[in-house]
Amino acid sequence: AVSGGASVLGVEPMPVIDFSQWGSVEIKLLTKINKLTGKFLHRNWVNIPHVTQFEEADITDLEAFRVDANNEYKDRGIKFTMLAFIMKAVVAAMQKYPRFSSSLDATGENLVMKNYFHVGIAVDTPDGLVVPVIRDVNKKGLVDLALEMKEVSLKARDKKLKPSDMQGGCISISSLGGIGGTKFTPIVNAPEV
Repeated sequence: AVSGGASVLGVEPMPVIDFSQWGSVEIKLLTKINKLTGKFLHRNWVNIPHVTQFEEADITDLEAFRVDANNEYKDRGIKFTMLAFIMKAVVAAMQKYPRFSSSLDATGENLVMKNYFHVGIAVDTPDGLVVPVIRDVNKKGLVDLALEMKEVSLKARDKKLKPSDMQGGCISISSLGGIGGTKFTPIVNAPEV
């Protein structure tokens, strides 16, 4: 929100710049998803404390198992990505440390402890990032998760996700594995932790 030229947080607004003064430019309208993502990510960055812990793990055996499983299930059209294994590990951590699947209520006075284990997964689409929620990850096996992730990713890319498909997550997983890199800090997807 902007009031008198400055935001309510006391930060000066971005300057208006004519970029064409330095060369040719093209103006492209942001998609609805881009606009909403920008608003929500900004809100979340400003309102939620962000803490990042980096750790290294040797997943040599897990990767060998994943490759073997892909070979075993290839004929059934099932492909296991590392994400399915990460989801199961995250849920195991949430079960051991319940605060990781909690949320503050609107008053900021109460912690809402969730007895369900729904995980949001970031899916990049041509129109922008969306975060569909895989429900009851604790009750699903790797095959179920692989099939559901494939289905939900296709729905996301075909613009067939409903708002309810992207609500109710306890925690979200963002993976930059597809583009590389070593570490990054994602913005918390409110009201998650």
